[in-house]
Parts: sequence; C-alpha cells; structure tokens
Amino acid sequence: MTVEVSLISPPSRRTDHYRPPLALMYLAAFLEKNDVSTEIIDIKSNWESCLEPSDDTVRLIMERLRDSMPRLVGITCYTPEYMEVIALAGTIKEELPDARIVVGGVHPTLRPMDFLYSSSPVDFAVRGEGETTLLDLAESLASGAQPLDLPGLVTITEDGRPVSGPARPLIDDLDLLPFPSFDKVDMRYYTMPNPYAIRGVPLSSFYIAYGRGCPYNCTFCVAKHLRKLSGPGRFVRYRSARSAVDEVQVLKNEFRIDGFYIIDDTFSASQKHANDFCEEMIKRDLKLLWACTTRVSQVTDELLRKMRRAGCVQVDFGIESGSEACLERVNKEIDLEQVRRAFDTCRRIGMRTFANFLVNIPGETEEDLAKTVALLEELGPSVCAINVLTPFIGTDIYDESGLDLQVEEYATLGRSPFEIIQDERFVFADHNLDIKDFVNENFMRFNPTVNFARFLTSKQYLLQLARSRRKLDYLHMVPDWYREFRKQRTPVGVI
Repeated sequence: MTVEVSLISPPSRRTDHYRPPLALMYLAAFLEKNDVSTEIIDIKSNWESCLEPSDDTVRLIMERLRDSMPRLVGITCYTPEYMEVIALAGTIKEELPDARIVVGGVHPTLRPMDFLYSSSPVDFAVRGEGETTLLDLAESLASGAQPLDLPGLVTITEDGRPVSGPARPLIDDLDLLPFPSFDKVDMRYYTMPNPYAIRGVPLSSFYIAYGRGCPYNCTFCVAKHLRKLSGPGRFVRYRSARSAVDEVQVLKNEFRIDGFYIIDDTFSASQKHANDFCEEMIKRDLKLLWACTTRVSQVTDELLRKMRRAGCVQVDFGIESGSEACLERVNKEIDLEQVRRAFDTCRRIGMRTFANFLVNIPGETEEDLAKTVALLEELGPSVCAINVLTPFIGTDIYDESGLDLQVEEYATLGRSPFEIIQDERFVFADHNLDIKDFVNENFMRFNPTVNFARFLTSKQYLLQLARSRRKLDYLHMVPDWYREFRKQRTPVGVI
C-alpha cells in the first residue's frame, strides 16, 4: 500500500495507556479531505505489552514504512522524546533515503533549530498548528517544488542556512476541520474499558477536543509561550457545540463508547461555550458519562449543575497548592475561596472531583506543604494527584531557573520525577523534606479505596454498565484493572 504521507507516534508512546494520538488523527483527516493519502503508524499492542517498552517498536515502524513508501514522513515530538525522534529519523533516512522527514508538536514549535543542523536526518520543522502547513508541504513536494518559505515551516538549505517562513495564521473556524481519522488507529484498543480517561472510573471511552488554546499564564505550563509563537488570529477557539456533540454521537454509534473525556486545557474558559455544549448534550440525551478539566475560577453553581444534567460525572481541577503564596508564585490566578466554593458545590450536587496538586514549587516551605495537606483534608476530593513539578522547556520556571539543558539531557525530563529531583538543579523547594515520601504518604491517604468503590457501586455507574453494548469487554478487563490498581497504589506524578 503506497501513501503520500506517513504520520508516526514516537516509539516510547507504545506504553501510553489508551491515550489516542489525536493530533495525528486531525492531521490525517485534514490531509485526506484534501486528497492526500495518509496513514498513521501508532504502534500499540495488548494491555500487558503496553506496560513496558518493546525493543521491536522501531522494527515494526520500519516494516510499515517499507510497505507504504511515503514521500513525506511526519513525527510528533515532546521534549523528552527528542533523542528517540532523532534516532528514528536517522533510521528512516538510512532505509528510505528519498523520504523527506518533518517534525511537529510542542518541542519543534518551541525549538525548531534543535532538529535542523548539518547532517540532521530531519528536513523540516512545523511551528504551531500543523494542518494547513503540512498540506502545503505535501502538495509542494508532490509538485517537485523546494519548499523554503512556507508559512509555519522551518527548514535548512543544502549549504546549512536556516530558512523560516512567516508565522502561520491560526485556524479560526474549527468546524471546518473534519473529525479525527478514527479509521487510521486501533479504535478497539483505544475504546477498551479503562480507568484512565475519567480517572478512577472504568469506562469504554474516548477523548474529544472541543476547543484549542489556553488563555492563562501558569509558570509551569508552556501555553503562554505557545501563544507568543503562534501566528495571527485568536489563540483560544472553540468548535460549535453541534459539531462537538456530532462527533460524540459518531463515537457512540460506531464504537459503542459509554463515556468520553474533553481534553481542552480549560473546558469552561468560555462559560458560554461550556453552556452550549451542555445544552446540546441534554437535548440529544445520549446517556453517556463524561469528564473535563477546568478552573475553579471558571465555574458557577448553575454551570456545574447543568454539566451534571448533561452527563458530566467528574471535574478535574488544577489546585496546585493550599498556600496562597505558592499560588501566586506559579501565577495560578485563583484563590482558596474559589477552590472551596467549587468543591462545595460539586459535593452538594453529587459531582466527583479530581484535585491536582503540585509539590517542588519554587520557594515552597514546609509550612506551604502543611497548608496543602490541610486543604486536601478539607476538600475531600474523589481522586487526587500530587505531582512533582518539573521545569519543562517553554515554561517560565525553566527560563527563570538558569537551566540550559543540552539536547542529550532532554530525555531526563521524561524520567520518574523522583529520579529527576535527585539532581539538585531540579529542586526548587526551600525545605529538606523527602518529596517522594510526602507524595506517597499523602497519595495513599487521600485516595482511599472507598472513594473508588463508592462510585463504582452507585446507581449511575451500574445503570451505565447495564445499558452498555460492551459488557463482555468489561468482564475481560477486570484482571488487568486489578493488577494495575495494585501496581499504581504508589503514584509517580510529573508536571
């Protein structure tokens, strides 16, 4: 089977638990809509083999590429994946010397020249949204042209001179994008019942994107820097509620999902769009459970009640700390009264809550951590995560830290955070507490088994199982969930 463009998930993503390559699926759908034949190479296997990386992942990728012989190969890349992406690109160049290789994603947007150096196996880097840029690149290569100044594209000439096209305007009307290419990934794998989409709730589910972009400026997040690097146009955009729920309906009808997770950074950054989505879900009465991430400052009693009527069973909130001083240091733009009000409303209306906290915040003291523990006791979230802050490239914390990581050190950022903080360069707290002990102790304390059992024996969840068309899949997955539950009682969180 010959295709024009092959899109690849990096080898290490083989171990991802049920998280689909949505960005690649959107790219593939857009290319196919414009008559560019495309495939996605996203190596996954059964649940057991996904617990550990497989040495033969690159071999399997190359087998697919030799079969399809694409003109253009695209690889997505986060910062910790840099070295493996460069190595994969090198292997592809050796075996398929005529193929051109383009990288995209967060790290190429932030640092495209990391990929474009003398003798690099990578030919192009995409900055920002990739749909239109990748289409222009594919069409340019098909015509025999040498793309040197395409908007959103960075490349290097034969004499080693970098060439960067102008910033690519952002796609304003997201409804013009087709639904992700469900046919190009293993949807049976991704929709198998699992407890990862809605954290702690085993469901046959999938992920959808309602909007793009985040308007906030948290110092541990890259959103602020991505905004600066984006082309002209509104950074925060939404699909119409009708389009988003149409996609949900397709997932229910064709793939028999029982729930879904909205992957937007902040679902209710626009409360109007959040309300519109809920109204559309209520009108269609799809009888699906769902969850989302948002901010305590962006919800009201009325909106939370409407979300619950629309089928939302859990809201994930980034709280980060019980210390107002720490919240100010990470520029969270929330206060503890907003936190208490949001959690109180969720408790009163029967909505599950997932509370995300951070430790290793710059300047963090033992008193700050004590305040975090006290807030956790007060809130009593259904689920909590205590993450160890890691300074990713593209965040204010990285820029202010004085770190100047070399490319061979990028993989460090993908290691266990408890390993990372053995290096004092990555310790930002002003205390000598053992962070690993603090995280493990409080994770166990604030994630009691009863919190999970309470919902799994609730009428709402049992009714969803009763109406599910995948009952046998749930039964088959029980042994795997049990093994994973035992394994994950000690968390490893990283932001």
